Amino acid sequence: MSIASSKPVVPASDSQDCDEASEQQQLAKAHLDLQATRRGQVDLETDRETLTRYLRGHAQWIQHCFRPLQVEVLSADSYRLQFFRIGGLGFELEPSFGVRIWPDENEVFRLTSIELPGDAALPYRVNCRASFRLEELKGSPELPPTTRVHWDLHLDIWLALPGFLQVLPHKLVRRVANQVVQQVTRSMSDRLTHNVCSDFYRSIERPGHPYRLVSVD
Repeated sequence: MSIASSKPVVPASDSQDCDEASEQQQLAKAHLDLQATRRGQVDLETDRETLTRYLRGHAQWIQHCFRPLQVEVLSADSYRLQFFRIGGLGFELEPSFGVRIWPDENEVFRLTSIELPGDAALPYRVNCRASFRLEELKGSPELPPTTRVHWDLHLDIWLALPGFLQVLPHKLVRRVANQVVQQVTRSMSDRLTHNVCSDFYRSIERPGHPYRLVSVD
């Protein structure tokens, strides 16, 4: 007399499907895809051509305007940005990535990330896109000219997760990582806006002159 097992027998095809689903879940937990977007407008009391000349000379302003990031000059139009230590849940990184500032076209300056030697071995990828569009506003003849800078920043980040984070709830890891990325993006974009505006006024010998933040989102 045989005793039937109480454990259900899973057909081979169903078992294979379960294994594939489990493997896909593990792969999904092994990395994160994150995004951050920040844009705004700021008004400066200057004509557009003067501001254009200043922005074209990025070799003179990029190193101190990107503080507290460290900037390494790679060529006449490319740089390596080294971030400070950031992270959460016991996992920290000091990320860096390369950027190129493109020649301006139609009053628009663009910055994009570039691949550097050794990037393929890093546990993260950063795709950065930013732009500055200059618009000279119409005003009365007795008032100084005003140029509005429309700027935007977009980041796509791929991050490989260490094993100890993969055992935590994926929603928790994603939420904390997203909070860190959004906070750093907001802080750095606001600081860069302030630094560039302040440095521009210093360059035209108007230190301390105020700029007007129109909107940020």
